[in-house]
This record gives sequence, C-alpha cells and structure tokens, in this order.
Amino acid sequence: ANKASEMKKIDMELHPGHHLWVSLFTEVTNAAEIRSAVLSQSFNASFINASMIADEFQLLVAANKALHANINGCMTTHGLHTELIFCLGGSKSISDALATFGISNDSVNLVVAAFDASDDEFTKLMSAVKGKPVPLSTISSVCNQDKMKKIYKISPDELRVGSLGDAAACRIAVRDAIF
Repeated sequence: ANKASEMKKIDMELHPGHHLWVSLFTEVTNAAEIRSAVLSQSFNASFINASMIADEFQLLVAANKALHANINGCMTTHGLHTELIFCLGGSKSISDALATFGISNDSVNLVVAAFDASDDEFTKLMSAVKGKPVPLSTISSVCNQDKMKKIYKISPDELRVGSLGDAAACRIAVRDAIF
C-alpha cells in the first residue's frame, strides 16, 4: 500500500484551526529504533500501541482532551504528543499510560499521530516506520480486546449496550471527574 494513501487528516472541530494526522501501521519491524528516537525526542508525534485502540472515536476523544489541556495550559505531561498517550490511559499514572499505550520495543502495530503537522512533515514521520500502512478503519482488527477490557475495567454488561471503543472513550472523557 502507498503510505501517503493511508494518511488521514482529521480536523479538530472543537478546536478550530487544529488538525490531527493519523496513520495505522501493521507488521512494524523497527519499533525499538522508533522508541529510541521517541525517547530522545527526535519526533514531534505520538507513536501509539494500536492494539490498545478499539476505534477512531477513542483516539479522537483522547486527542481532543490533550489539545484542550494544551490550549488551556493544564497539561499533565510536558508535551502535547505525550499528553495524547496519557489521555488514552484509564488512570492518572503517566508511566502506566506510556507503558500501556505508547510504543514498546516489540510493538508490531502502531498508530502514528501528529497535531498540526504539514503534509510533508507527516509524510516524513511515516517514512520512519518500517511496516505496512493500512486504513485506520481496520484498527479493530489489531485491537487486543481482552487487554482493553482489563485496563479500562469494562464489564460484559457494558458491552451489551455499547461498543468497546465507546466504553473506552467514556473512561477517557470522565477520568478527571471520577478519580
């Protein structure tokens, strides 16, 4: 697949003038190299463990929350792209969120996300990933549902009335209000 064809630009409707580029990769072979570059702050992007994302909505709720915190000067982390990963977490622990939702040395499925990047900047970010770019709409196929249910404490009853992505998005949206 053509990497450029799998780039998705999402306008952040709650924050006019801002957008989020997103791309999903499977069969990633250089996660350790990317993680090392992330730790040395070589990228202005989030590299997210795709197995912990049920759908695009879950990602967008976290992205809106991170962007809101950034605009209002109330981020918990030191950078917008780290804040996105933190917002995906089901707790207030930055280290837990990064370990669960961030890239690990053995990640094979990755979401690359970048706020307000130009087309060229995002294309360059994507070129750092040695993997197969696939449509974001296929993310549920790489989702580890059992691990997500455990991390977000989602009951079978809840899944009878809504999707896993909706349940995760709900946890993300209300986390600050309930802990």
